[in-house]
Amino acid sequence: MTVEQEVRTHTGATRRVATGAVLLALVVSAFEGTVVTSAMPVITRELGNQELYSWVFSAFLFASTLGVLISGKLADRLGRKPIFLTGMALFLVGSALCGLATSVPALIAFRVAQGLGAGALQPTTLTISADLYTLRERAAIQGIFTGAWGAANALGPLIGGWIVMHASWRWVFLVNVPVGLLAAGLLHLSYRDPPRRTEGALGAWGPVLLGTCAALLLFALEPGAAWARELCALGAVAVGVGLVRQQRVTASPVLPRELLRDRTVLSGIGGGLFAGALLYTMSAWVPLWMTEQGGHTPISAGLALVPMLVGWSVGSTIGVKLLVRGGMRLSAGLGFVLAASGAGLLALAASQGWGAGATFASLAVLGMGLGPAASTSLLGPQSRAPWHYRGIITSSLYATRLLGGALAVAAMSLVRGHFALQFTLAACLTAVAALGVVLGAPGREGNSIRGA
Repeated sequence: MTVEQEVRTHTGATRRVATGAVLLALVVSAFEGTVVTSAMPVITRELGNQELYSWVFSAFLFASTLGVLISGKLADRLGRKPIFLTGMALFLVGSALCGLATSVPALIAFRVAQGLGAGALQPTTLTISADLYTLRERAAIQGIFTGAWGAANALGPLIGGWIVMHASWRWVFLVNVPVGLLAAGLLHLSYRDPPRRTEGALGAWGPVLLGTCAALLLFALEPGAAWARELCALGAVAVGVGLVRQQRVTASPVLPRELLRDRTVLSGIGGGLFAGALLYTMSAWVPLWMTEQGGHTPISAGLALVPMLVGWSVGSTIGVKLLVRGGMRLSAGLGFVLAASGAGLLALAASQGWGAGATFASLAVLGMGLGPAASTSLLGPQSRAPWHYRGIITSSLYATRLLGGALAVAAMSLVRGHFALQFTLAACLTAVAALGVVLGAPGREGNSIRGA
């Protein structure tokens, strides 16, 4: 079935309802990614275990990575709808349990369940939107999806700060439930899966080994006994070697081998890894810096992320146009250069005490660069993949973003309290990403679109 035939199965009212459903799902998952940032200082003060602060973020991101990797192939094999509905159910159950948590360790465990659901949900919404629209239409609809994502992220910290100041922090998680139920109901009524390929093995060992390697890396980055961290690091290396060997011989690798030979796909993997590292590092540590050293309220701390997320939304829209005109070298490369500049300015603001105005301006510059860097690192490879690989390429690229965020947040916890140093390290990582994309990503001549 061609994309045009596929799109014609969803026209008129049903396509609009299905689009609304995936937009709601995208909003609720994006909202959850940032609403907790302004609430976490209050949660750790109430429940204790502040030394586990970073694990509330890392556990969610790590579990999301596993969910993303597993759901991509399942969506291609079993259909988008069942994976979407299963992911939504798991996400909502995890959200409800987080709202009932009585300790930080319990909250971390429930965040794992929530993250697994979000991992299945987030890339599947993007894959469904790609099923609903042709490539030409997707270029136009991208602005709507980007705007919704940016609005949800921007409002998340503000709503989270308002909730913890005027109600219980538990509503930060419980508010997801009614919106998620509505999105699931709308999609169930409006979206119909086209026929799927069912041949070949599912290949579950790849995601399991990759998830185990990532988990060991996270443990190695956590504060604790040196011998335990070294043992985890060695275990991560051993599992990583096993993963590489397994992927060489398996008939069903995590990412199809023909896609790994594509420069656009490889650039998207690298871009997603660094973009996730910067995004989630800022989301985790900027609110804590504002409340611990700046004396700001949770609402003010959440407000600090708004310029970055609004900049992301605006930059993403511009990034799509740059991708068409100059390929990923222009769109992602220029984006990472701008993001590195913003992170550097933020490090100076933290070290010199420049105040809230300079902080907001730095984060706006950072977001303007991060938007095109992250969005085109996904859209470029997605447009290069054949239709029957669309689910796995979307989920794999989304997984790199989450994995980069999980590892970066855990790594930055090693220098917890030294916020200027954390932001400086983030700026250096982003500069490395900019250099890599400029040198390795294809320009317009190497970025032609396959018949998606």
